[in-house]
Amino acid sequence: MHETDVALPSGRDLCRAWLFVPSAAPGPAPCIVMGHGFGLTRRCRLRDFAIPIAEAGYVVLVFDYRGFGDSGGTPRQLVSFRKQVEDWRAAIAFARAQPEVDSKRVVTWGFSLGAGHALTLAARDSEVKAAIAVAPMFDGLSSTLAAMKYWSPMGFIRIVGRGLRDLFGAAFGRPPVTVRFAAPPGELGLLTSPDAFSGYQAMVPRDFNYETPARIALFFWTYLPGLLLRRFARPVLVFPSRIDKVNPPTPTLRRAKRCKSASIVELECEHMEIMLEPHRSRILSSTLEFLGKLQPLREVE
Repeated sequence: MHETDVALPSGRDLCRAWLFVPSAAPGPAPCIVMGHGFGLTRRCRLRDFAIPIAEAGYVVLVFDYRGFGDSGGTPRQLVSFRKQVEDWRAAIAFARAQPEVDSKRVVTWGFSLGAGHALTLAARDSEVKAAIAVAPMFDGLSSTLAAMKYWSPMGFIRIVGRGLRDLFGAAFGRPPVTVRFAAPPGELGLLTSPDAFSGYQAMVPRDFNYETPARIALFFWTYLPGLLLRRFARPVLVFPSRIDKVNPPTPTLRRAKRCKSASIVELECEHMEIMLEPHRSRILSSTLEFLGKLQPLREVE
C-alpha cells in the first residue's frame, strides 16, 4: 500500500489530501472518498479507517476541507455547508482523474457532518455508487436542539450574540468572532454535552484548533441532508449510535429506515466513541462486507 500527500483544486484554493493506493491492484480499483465531521481534519483518526480499507484493495482519498488542516482558504475554520459540498465534489472529481481509480466505482464515506455531505454528494451525483455514513448528521434541526439542551440561558445569548456579530462583521471585512466547536460542560461552546469535549480530545491532535467563526450557530439547523434518503435508490450503509447525544438516534433512524436501499448497523456508544475501538473494528468489518457485496466492486478481489 502506497500513501501520497496530494493537493486537489477546489474553488480558488487547494485542499490537501492523502491518497492511499493498494500495492497489488491488478488495474484501476474502486475508490472510497473520505471526509470528516464538524471542525475535524484528516489527522483526526481517519487514517485508522483509510489504511485497512486500502489494504483490502481499495484506493482511498482522505481530504481536508478548505480552511481546515493543511488546506488553503480563508476564513480559517469556517464551517460552510456550501463550500464543503463543493470540496466533496472536487475531491470526487480528483479521485476519478487518477489512473489508479476506476472512475465509475466511487463510494463516499463520511463521519457526522461529513456523513451528511457524503449522502448529499451521492444523491446529486448519479455516478457515485454508494454512500457510507458513520454517526451521521442527517437532521441539522435535531442536532441543533440536542446541542442547545446543554447551553445555559446566558450561554445561548452569548452564542447567538457572537454569531450575529460574526455574520455582520464579515460583511464589513472584520476578523471572525469565534466560539469553540466543543467545550467542557458549563463552558461556552457549541457542543457541551458530557461526552463532547472528552470525545474531541480522544480524536484530535494536541495542537487542534477548537475555534470556529460563530456564524455557523445561526445556520446549522438549516442543513437537512437526511431528506434525500426518501428517494435515494443506491446502497447506503448507516452506522447510528443508540446513545448519541450529538446527532440524536431517533431522527437518524427514522430517516434511514425510509430508504429502502439502506443497510443499518446500530452501535452502542457515544458520538465520538464510534471512531474508536472496539467500534472501529465493527465499522471496518461491516464496511468491507458492504463493499464486497456491491456488484461494481467485486473486481477488487
